Amino acid sequence: MRRVVTEGIFYEIPNMEEIIGLPFEIILAYAHLPSEFPTDFMELTRQQGRIVQMTYQVTDSNNQQLYYESPLLRLIRDGDCPRIRAFARDAAEWGHPFLFRLNNEMNTDWVSYGATANLLDPDLFILSWRIIYNIFREEGVDNAIWIWNPQDRDYPPAGWNNYLAYYPGNEYVHMFGITGYNTGTHYADIHGEMWREFRFIYDNIVATYAGKFDAFPWIITEFASSSVGGNKELWIDNMFDNLHRFPMIRAAVWFSYADWDFRYAEGEVAARPYWLNETPETLEAFRRGRLRQIERE
Repeated sequence: MRRVVTEGIFYEIPNMEEIIGLPFEIILAYAHLPSEFPTDFMELTRQQGRIVQMTYQVTDSNNQQLYYESPLLRLIRDGDCPRIRAFARDAAEWGHPFLFRLNNEMNTDWVSYGATANLLDPDLFILSWRIIYNIFREEGVDNAIWIWNPQDRDYPPAGWNNYLAYYPGNEYVHMFGITGYNTGTHYADIHGEMWREFRFIYDNIVATYAGKFDAFPWIITEFASSSVGGNKELWIDNMFDNLHRFPMIRAAVWFSYADWDFRYAEGEVAARPYWLNETPETLEAFRRGRLRQIERE
């Protein structure tokens, strides 16, 4: 979250908006278990006319030590957490609506709150979700819009790790979040990574989830295209040409950063360059696509 609340909100986002000529209405930010509620940042974005999608992750190591002590199991054992309670209390005191995405992409092996790192038992995820939900309710948080957000493909693709095994129940969810990336081909030689067009990704998502979450508004909580393995500018053009095919999706949030090659020091080799402003051409593609979208509306 530190990058977003500093140079992101003050420099990078305004610079891209100036070029595009349109505002970003939703800002994606992350907070981990030790973090305090970022009241100043939330108020700044509110005054700018934006809403924050706050991604809160029950981890104190940024998912770097997946097989050490589990904060999720600690939460379940204690049945409470002073840090979560303080975060909720400050959110209630601030008092304005925000999107609250708790423990996203739980059906994967790269987070410390999914079943892969917690006894292969998705029920523990559900139990922790309900504990946090009840903490927020007890602290008077009625301004959080709760988003439940699996990754588009179960990884590992095992029955116990099926996305539905993590669902906490309709009474604990306000929006259905989906995450589907074109990750590019950097890791093609390791695990068969393939270039995937937007329509291919989201046709498959709709085929998987339709009929199960139709009662909820859908949001693409984060997505992007890599530039490794294909034409990113054309991918963006095609994305805007196909967004209208998914009327259940009310919003989409581009993740403008990168995944770094785990075989090198972080920040050394971008395996998946997701930056929206990677080149003038990618930003221009987004600008013209957004204008076409507005004309359709």
